[in-house]
Amino acid sequence: MIGTIAWHQIRSFRRHQTFMATFAILLAMTALAGVLGWSSHHTIARVYDQAATLLADSGKPAPPNPFVLKPALSLLSNMVVYIPLIGALIALVLGHMCIVDDEVNGIGRLVFSRHVKRSGYILGKVASVAVVLAVILAACALVEVLSVAIINRALSVDDLIRLGLFSALSWLYVLSFALIGIVTVLLVRTRSLALLAALGIWMAITFVVPQVTSGLRPTQSLNPITDPANTTQAFFRVTSKLRPYSLVEQFKGASGRILQTTAAEPTLQTIHRVVVVAATAIGLTLLAVLLVRRHDFSRSVSNG
Repeated sequence: MIGTIAWHQIRSFRRHQTFMATFAILLAMTALAGVLGWSSHHTIARVYDQAATLLADSGKPAPPNPFVLKPALSLLSNMVVYIPLIGALIALVLGHMCIVDDEVNGIGRLVFSRHVKRSGYILGKVASVAVVLAVILAACALVEVLSVAIINRALSVDDLIRLGLFSALSWLYVLSFALIGIVTVLLVRTRSLALLAALGIWMAITFVVPQVTSGLRPTQSLNPITDPANTTQAFFRVTSKLRPYSLVEQFKGASGRILQTTAAEPTLQTIHRVVVVAATAIGLTLLAVLLVRRHDFSRSVSNG
C-alpha cells in the first residue's frame, strides 16, 4: 500500500509539472553555485598573477597562490546557503501539495472509504516526496561533480565521498521541511493558513532561531562561516545553550565540515550535528503518522 500511494503521488507531481519545475530550480541553483565558484577562482587567479608580476618586477618572490591552498570543494560553499534558503522552501511546498491536493479534489475521502491504513497512507506520501527530492539532489550532485572537475581539472575519491555525504545531509534537511509542509496541513483547517504556518516555521528556523541563539543578524544567519556574536551578553549566554539544537546551524556546521570550508572540529561534534538533522526528520515523520490518525478527511477544505 505504501508503494502504491507513493507511486500515485509521484505520478501526480509529474502530471502537475511540479517535479520538472522543482528539478529545474534546484539544478539552476546548483549551476549558479558552480558559476560563482568559477568566477571567484578566475578573479583570485587574475589578481594573483598581477601581484606576482609586480613582485617579480621589484625583485621580490611571490607568495603561494591562495586559491591552490583552498579545499577543492570550497567552490560549493554557496550550496550551504542555497539549500536552507531555496531547497527547504521548495521541499515545504511539495509536502504541502501532496496532502492538500487530496483534500481539495476529494481523493482523501475516496481512499479512506476502503480498507486503507492511515499510517500506510501518510508513509506513502512521505516516501513519494523523499524519492522526488532524492532524484533531484542526485542530479544536483552530478552537476556539482562536473563543476568541481571542470574548475579544478581534477576530483579525488575523497572529494567524491564528501560530495555524497553532503548530498545525503542536504536530502535529510530538505525532507524535514517537506514533513513540516505535511504536518501543517494535518493541523490547520484551511490550505492557505497551512502554507502560511509552514512558511512561518521556515522563517523561524532559518532566521529567528540562529539570531536568538547566536546573536547573529538575520542576513548573517545564512553565512556558513559566520561565528557567533554578542555571546558575552546575559541574554545570549542563556540562549546559546540551545544552539546545538538549532536545525539550520547544525546543517551549516556539518556541511562546512564535510566540504572542508570551515575550521576542523572533533568528529563526534560533526556526528552530533548530523544526528540533530536526522532526528528532526524522524520525529516529524512520527508526528505526521500520529496526526493523520485524527485528521478528518471527510470534511471539505477551504482555500481561504
